[in-house]
Amino acid sequence: MTDGTHDDSTRRDSTRRDSTRRDSTRSDRPESGGGAHPPAPRGRSAGARSRLVLGAAALAVVVGGIAAGAALAAGNGRPRAASGSSTSVAPVTCRAGTPEVTVTGTGTVSVTPDLLVLRLTVHTTGQQATTALGSNDTTTAAVLHVLRAGGIAAKDLQTTDFSISPDYANTGSTLTGYSVDNTIVARVHAIGSAGTLIDAAVAAGRNAVRINSVSFSVTHPLHAQGLARTMAVHQAIAHAKAIAAASGRRLGGICSLRDNTTSTTTPGILSAYGAASAMLAPRAPAVLESGSQTVSGDVTIVLALS
Repeated sequence: MTDGTHDDSTRRDSTRRDSTRRDSTRSDRPESGGGAHPPAPRGRSAGARSRLVLGAAALAVVVGGIAAGAALAAGNGRPRAASGSSTSVAPVTCRAGTPEVTVTGTGTVSVTPDLLVLRLTVHTTGQQATTALGSNDTTTAAVLHVLRAGGIAAKDLQTTDFSISPDYANTGSTLTGYSVDNTIVARVHAIGSAGTLIDAAVAAGRNAVRINSVSFSVTHPLHAQGLARTMAVHQAIAHAKAIAAASGRRLGGICSLRDNTTSTTTPGILSAYGAASAMLAPRAPAVLESGSQTVSGDVTIVLALS
């Protein structure tokens, strides 16, 4: 009796568990008819989304290319700036009647001279032209010898003026003799020894030598001149911008630019003696001060206004 009851209870529990498993299995299956579709496999869904994104991007590229082509066609093949954009410099419109502004600029650069240019003349006289000429040749040769011995190269020695002229008495009608002048230009690179060199040249020529001028220069001035011109242009443009702003206009392009720069040299200071020299007694060398030299740049610029 007891064993039979226990077996029936066991069978009912087993039947109840089987029914629960069937209900659970049935609930996992999709229902047919108008219910929700089962989700696609994960790999297939990601691929579909990727194709959709790529397709949209390609469509955007095509549409953008068509729009850009239309814009270029409307502008005769030239891209046009977006609306609302502006540039700092207006197009160059240098036509008759266009407002313009003319400005000048100056730039200066200070340099130390590294070249001394000496100009001296050997002046001789004689009753005959041949006598005056022979004396001049002898004296000039002595002066050139001293200059070469002082380190002046042949390329830095040049005769710039040579003349033979008759001399007349005060009445102007009586011929008294002839004068010969031979002017020499010497380029001295060793400025520190220039004073001693000049003294030696004067001693060699004695009363026949006259110092015409001493000037200082720069061997390679192009770099300094370029800097001066650049400063001049910048100054001129700054003036033009100030004028345009004050007048309520916009600065346009350059219509013309003229370089007014001229080469200049600073005169040297010859403290020992002046333009003419006589026979000198033994003394200290001539004192020369090169100082500094100013290289200038000067430009004139015409710019359009809008």
